[in-house]
Amino acid sequence: MPLDIGIGIFSAIIAGKIFSTELTPLLIGLGIAFALLPDIDFVYSLLKNGHRNHKAIATHRDLIHYPLIYLPAGALLAWLVDSQWAMLFLLASIGHFLHDSIGIGWGIPWLWPFSDANYTFLYRYSPPGKRLPRKLIYRWERKQLDELIERYGDPEWFYNIYVRLHPFFLVEILFFVAASVVLWRII
Repeated sequence: MPLDIGIGIFSAIIAGKIFSTELTPLLIGLGIAFALLPDIDFVYSLLKNGHRNHKAIATHRDLIHYPLIYLPAGALLAWLVDSQWAMLFLLASIGHFLHDSIGIGWGIPWLWPFSDANYTFLYRYSPPGKRLPRKLIYRWERKQLDELIERYGDPEWFYNIYVRLHPFFLVEILFFVAASVVLWRII
């Protein structure tokens, strides 16, 4: 989440620069909201399945993590209000989807509705003793996700990443701090 907040802040800064407008609290708040919005399905998954069901949490990206549908539809809706909001929505959402495709998740279906496979790029967190081979692009078939999560998943992922300060979490914190410092210097 800290990385998504940083993405929202940087998205607001970039949208403000592109449109040569003042960086307002509304623009910053919308950037953060747009960057967090795709994870509303995470909240739904928690409410439906509980916090102990790590398989359900790992596959929470089922409702609105479809970039080929979500990005144009959301940008169009935002554009109906303001073209700057559409740009902000696109920047923040693409940043969120890239974040979800690198690191601790099982990727997202970048090519849905043409393919229901999930894609992860560059890095995929694996707990000790369950290492995946290093690849530039991982492609996960939806029908295999349960098996992959059982084999390579980490039921204690939250603790092992966010409490033990895994390097991935440290990158998230540094990105958030960098966005906050840039914002502070601009304002």
